[in-house]
Amino acid sequence: MKVVLGTLNSKFIHSSLALAYLEAACGGRGWELEVMEFTINESMDDIMASLYLSRPDVLCFSAYIWNIENILWLCRDLKKVSPNCIIILGGPEVSYDAGQVLLHNPAVDYIVRGEGEITLPELLEHILRQESAAEVKGISYRRHDQLHENPSRELIANLDSLASPFKKDFTGYQDRIIYYESSRGCPFNCSYCLSSSIKGVRYFPLARVKEELGHLLSYRLRELKFVDRTFNSDEARAREIMSFIIGQKPETKVHLEICAEIISPEFMDFLSQVPPGLFNFEIGIQSTCPQALQAVRRYHNWERLRQNILQLQSFNNIHLHLDLIAGLPLESYDRFQQSFNDVYRLQPDMLQLGFLKLLKGSDIYRDRHRYQYRFQSRAPYQVLSHGQITYDEIISLDQIEEVLNRYYNHAIVPNTLDYVINRIYQGNAFMFFRDLAQFWSDNNLFGLGHRREREYDIMLEFLNHKHPHHGLKCNELIKYDFLICNLPHRFPAAVKRINPSDSRERLNTCLRSDTLLEQLPELIRGSRREITRHLHLEYFVLDPFNLNQGKRCLPLLFVYHPIAKKAIKILKLAETGLQLQNAASDENQGSWDKKKTD
Repeated sequence: MKVVLGTLNSKFIHSSLALAYLEAACGGRGWELEVMEFTINESMDDIMASLYLSRPDVLCFSAYIWNIENILWLCRDLKKVSPNCIIILGGPEVSYDAGQVLLHNPAVDYIVRGEGEITLPELLEHILRQESAAEVKGISYRRHDQLHENPSRELIANLDSLASPFKKDFTGYQDRIIYYESSRGCPFNCSYCLSSSIKGVRYFPLARVKEELGHLLSYRLRELKFVDRTFNSDEARAREIMSFIIGQKPETKVHLEICAEIISPEFMDFLSQVPPGLFNFEIGIQSTCPQALQAVRRYHNWERLRQNILQLQSFNNIHLHLDLIAGLPLESYDRFQQSFNDVYRLQPDMLQLGFLKLLKGSDIYRDRHRYQYRFQSRAPYQVLSHGQITYDEIISLDQIEEVLNRYYNHAIVPNTLDYVINRIYQGNAFMFFRDLAQFWSDNNLFGLGHRREREYDIMLEFLNHKHPHHGLKCNELIKYDFLICNLPHRFPAAVKRINPSDSRERLNTCLRSDTLLEQLPELIRGSRREITRHLHLEYFVLDPFNLNQGKRCLPLLFVYHPIAKKAIKILKLAETGLQLQNAASDENQGSWDKKKTD
């Protein structure tokens, strides 16, 4: 019997944690096993052909909100050309309404509900022996055109009984994200999360976790992403795992979801000493509206949470990713503006603006009529409106999310944003991004591909249109931001420049100065001609470090990292003779320092 375990990941760099565990659980049995991972971006026709040519007797799919539509399409068509192939679905997208999935999808034969590491191999044994599956817990199935739903299986109490999927060769994953769990469940009970349907937290033994991490971190993975819902729910355990990771001295970044409010002073002191650049923290704030948080059973002390995040930021060693959820019950568009501004003022490395999804099996789904929710009929079931927010406002927030990602999260205009939001918009970041998004909409800019330099043009066009009195300052800031973030091969067309015609000759003259060469970083070495490839001379009307200083002709020399292709040093030169005047150090480069690690 040939068994294929398959799924469609959202991106190529992602790996399927579910398939990894199922492969370990189902391997070494009385059947041939093959794992086939695809992505939702691949041609469905090509995936269909690959699955068909693998000739499975049993095809198992792991289903989630991002792949369910494509998986059901594949099931329908595969059944037409391989009618004897038994199709099994599992995963959160089919576990909570298995009967409906079977009713509307005759191509699906079985559904594994909940954890599958015990259920799936047991079901496969019955299929192999051609026995009835009536005694297999945790499945729903069709037999003689009748739908059957067996009793649910208890949660796996001893997680150490599961075969480990993390002992194989991971060489092929070296530029990909590996998902990892050291626990299952969550101590909290947020009504929008599927974890609320499972009470309590179960932990893998620490010895096993360390053994698996030691193996994984021996490879140059792009990122190791813990899927633990609250990594620091057991603080002593979290500290021991992080200390072990630090001791491995890995080249892989490690992503952790934490609750910042519950960090103790002792754990905070530990975090202050972790190596820079190793850990990414994702912190779910979701909202600062007390009524919305109470409605979804999520409680936090905003002031304590804010202070802890600021303290984490002060260490300058952990990448901070803060989350907001738009569309929570009882939070209007205007009140969400306050939540957005509260979180934006913290200046995280990334601010993710997400939207509530009414997932099957979640308590918020069961409360959907109470809050007058309207949501998408198909996955991902994203909110369209509720009693306090309209679809027009959801569209506005969706557009705000796109410009926020383009300009803030990608850190392409940090100094411009700092000036515009704090000086022009008096700290109201939401109003700025709303106006910018409206400009994009009015000019039909959404839904198009834009070169990076075009994004700078659009920002400057917006500022000149909306705030013309700040035009000169915005021009100089955008010019500066472009040059610290990009090599100037293609310059934004809308940016006004004042470079003299002989600026290249002036740069060559400047390079003859030993004083200048001494100011260059160690990695910028070689002949003067080679060094020139990593330098760019640009003239400014206003000093970007001091916009109120008045107009002048200021030459700045940008020194670029030979690999990262971003400016690592800016030298301020004298106006006459281009002698070195002083170096623009990190501490006087405005808000660039906060975002330059992107």
